[in-house]
Amino acid sequence: MNMTSIVLIASILTIAAFAIVTTSLLQPKSESFSQILTFGPLWNNGNNWTCTSDAGYLIHGALRGVQNSQITISMPTMGTQSLYQLDDSHLQSFTVGGKAGHSMIITRTGTVTGWITLQTMSGAKANCTQT
Repeated sequence: MNMTSIVLIASILTIAAFAIVTTSLLQPKSESFSQILTFGPLWNNGNNWTCTSDAGYLIHGALRGVQNSQITISMPTMGTQSLYQLDDSHLQSFTVGGKAGHSMIITRTGTVTGWITLQTMSGAKANCTQT
């Protein structure tokens, strides 16, 4: 390898490193979904779980149904968003998201057990309550 090739390769590597560093510095810093709240086993009393957060959030569910059970997921301002028919005795999972300040209601029909997890931004006020 001659000196011209070495200088060319070094120049390309320097420009690439500069571009990577500049791009990472210009990226807006975003918070991660670092607060995680878990609720379960589900449905000891009542048929609904109402979840909310003052920041955007995700709800993850791992549920098992018995005898033709199902769950519906709705938001009061938008109506029913999802309907899940649960296979008898099979563990099934779902993930849905909500906007800050919007409640999400998970309603069961039949016998359902399992866990739900609300995942939101660090420092957000969030909760799920059973009714």
